[in-house]
Amino acid sequence: MRVSGKPGGVSSTQGVSGPKTSSTPASTPVAPAPASDAVQVSSAARLVAVAQEALAVVPDIRMEKVEAIKNQLDTDAYNPDGEAVAEGLIREHMANRPRS
Repeated sequence: MRVSGKPGGVSSTQGVSGPKTSSTPASTPVAPAPASDAVQVSSAARLVAVAQEALAVVPDIRMEKVEAIKNQLDTDAYNPDGEAVAEGLIREHMANRPRS
C-alpha cells in the first residue's frame, strides 16, 4: 500500500526487515519452569468455606415457623411483643448501617 502526495508516505515495504533474531545466544541455558504452582489457603478462608457449605443446606425460609405463625393468625392467637419487635428492628438497622 502506498500513500502518495505526502513526503515520507507509507508503503508496504517501509520498516520491514528480515526475521528477528534473539538477543540471547543459543548456548545460554534457560532456567526450567517450576514443576507446579501451589496455593495456600488460610485457616480463616477454610472456616468461611465450611460455613458457606453449612449454610447451603439450610433453607432460606423455615416452613415450620411460618406454619406455626399462620395457625396462630388463623386462631387470633398471634400476639407479638411490640417492644421486642421494635428493639429487634432497631438492632438490625444499627448492625446493617454503613460505618464511617
